[in-house]
Amino acid sequence: MKILQRSRPERLIWENKNSGVTVQVWEKEDRRELRFGNQIMQSVFSTVKPDYLVLPYTRFMLLGLLFCTEPKSVLHLGLGGGSLPRWLHKEFPHIQQTIIEINPAVIEAARRFFEFPLDKRLSVMQADATQIITKLKLKYDLIFLDAYGEYGPPEEVTRTDFLQNLSNCLNTGGWLVGNLWTITGNFMKRREQWKSTFSQLFQARANQKGNIILFASPNTKVLDMRTFQEISKNLHKRHKVDFHKMWRKLEVVI
Repeated sequence: MKILQRSRPERLIWENKNSGVTVQVWEKEDRRELRFGNQIMQSVFSTVKPDYLVLPYTRFMLLGLLFCTEPKSVLHLGLGGGSLPRWLHKEFPHIQQTIIEINPAVIEAARRFFEFPLDKRLSVMQADATQIITKLKLKYDLIFLDAYGEYGPPEEVTRTDFLQNLSNCLNTGGWLVGNLWTITGNFMKRREQWKSTFSQLFQARANQKGNIILFASPNTKVLDMRTFQEISKNLHKRHKVDFHKMWRKLEVVI
């Protein structure tokens, strides 16, 4: 796909080094990338197709809609360029979303360069999620955990006690969706932490190496995999995203 090619010249259009992390926005033809001072793409935005989720792992995180097709309240931990909350904001006119992002430079970049909307249905909190998660008053239908630094997630957001706090923030029937890396050497340990915390756990590999998405719930009601096939067809028709193809990558973690 053209917007995933990296052969053309790129230019740095914005940089902030005052937040403890070098936050950069790079531009090349019809795309912009958020990076943290290295070549790792934290977020990618198409200037010609702003509603398209460029990175495959972001599309696979939408498989959370298989478990909750009509979310009313969503919590995001980590903003990046705001791809997921921007997409959900457009597709679900009545959804209320809260985003917790520790780095003020990331928030500035999302708003200035990635068309992140300013709207009362989107609440952005500049805070450390590990410090305030137990203070949140609301419960959520879906929680997306995608908090990353320069080379991976902070250790604090991977711990079992933090996962339990997230579980406590879910509505009855709510689900946690997490983006995990397989190339850091600790994926199996982290997945086991999820398994020990939640009653149900699914996973889907978003690409050949790198991203595996986990889907977890404290709900003990076991879901039938055959049900997902019909749900995926309906989601595909409604949202024009290939849920019917992606759901085939979904598997139960046992």
